[in-house]
Amino acid sequence: MPELNSASEKDLDAWLTYIDQQHAASIDMGLERFTQVLNSLNLQQPAPVVITVAGTNGKGSTVRVMESLLLQTGKRVGATVSPHIWRFNERIRINGADASDRDICAAFTAIDRCRGDTPLTYFEFGALAALYCMAAAEVDVAILEIGLGGRLDAFNAVDADVAVITSIGLDHQAFLGDTREAIGFEKAGILRPGQRVVLGQDMPVTVDQQCQALGVEPLRWGQAFSSDDSGDGQHWRYQRAGEAPITVQFSQLAPHNIALACEAVAPWVRIDAKAIHGCSDQQMPGRMDIRQRDQRVWVHDVCHNPHGAEFFMAELARRGITPDFFICAMLAGKDHKGFYDAVNAATESPAPWLFVASTGERGLAGSVLAQNVGQPDRVARSMAHARQLALEQTHLGESIVVFGSFSAVEQCPWLA
Repeated sequence: MPELNSASEKDLDAWLTYIDQQHAASIDMGLERFTQVLNSLNLQQPAPVVITVAGTNGKGSTVRVMESLLLQTGKRVGATVSPHIWRFNERIRINGADASDRDICAAFTAIDRCRGDTPLTYFEFGALAALYCMAAAEVDVAILEIGLGGRLDAFNAVDADVAVITSIGLDHQAFLGDTREAIGFEKAGILRPGQRVVLGQDMPVTVDQQCQALGVEPLRWGQAFSSDDSGDGQHWRYQRAGEAPITVQFSQLAPHNIALACEAVAPWVRIDAKAIHGCSDQQMPGRMDIRQRDQRVWVHDVCHNPHGAEFFMAELARRGITPDFFICAMLAGKDHKGFYDAVNAATESPAPWLFVASTGERGLAGSVLAQNVGQPDRVARSMAHARQLALEQTHLGESIVVFGSFSAVEQCPWLA
């Protein structure tokens, strides 16, 4: 491993190894360290307009749609997405493209020189690098995806002009609490007085209480705007209160998340059929990612909790897709049985499952996952083995779903 300042500006892998070693914990909630370095780098205002996006599920696709809508108007846009699937560069986007190795390494160099002996987590290094790259590119709008929670997330050190909360479900309970109300309180920590606040469906009372305490009148899904099925199985409707509905063809991104994005950027974008159609063709690996391969329909998604599973299965039904086979890899610490039960509850005749090991710091053996959901005999040696078995056990034209974590999608090289 290179010494402190000997990593080449082109050697991103060396920097990633280095930043992974600079804090004893991978997650260390709190803003003091991050804010100290943020202020030293003068990154408190990375762009004239800042948008933060929190929520249990749907953050990444909401960010991507906002990015697309703003780029259509000619604005310069920076955006973050977390975590990445294949390359760290996916976490930082400048004007619709992943940041380059050189720009990220230049950011890491500046951060490392500035922080002194202040320890930063891997995520905090990455968040500062994103802000640095955006400021250097002089973007007009910075869209920041909250990584975990909200109140104590690194990006919450930046005061945003717009705050979006996509959804609230049970996830990361060890850090955020065991109830939707507790988690809602943490997510609502991104809110500020005078903000444009956009809320997704089914918010817990703690989010409403925070809005009231701040004197904020939020724009709520189902009231100020909506995303409803058109009834023909092919289209959905986006409608703002008092305006005519806009009919949109189903795409790989969820209408709910597209609607949230439209409402968030409405002050800067004319939201009409052309604008929505222009962003609806966005494709993100692992977000309702539907591919035709092996004369089957393959669906890949990173949903990883019961709430996400319910939402995902409802989106499949809207598109007329009935899963015939499931391949699942989940991380340790998740509600494995709850996820499994939520999926099966959404199908009239549950399809067969296979379980694969997940990778990384919180990786979980496929055999343990299978045991946790009560299917100990349904284990594959690898994702490649699971793919082979799925093809053998399905017929032409049937649908195979790969889901349960970012790790599950990461193990599908045919998507890269």
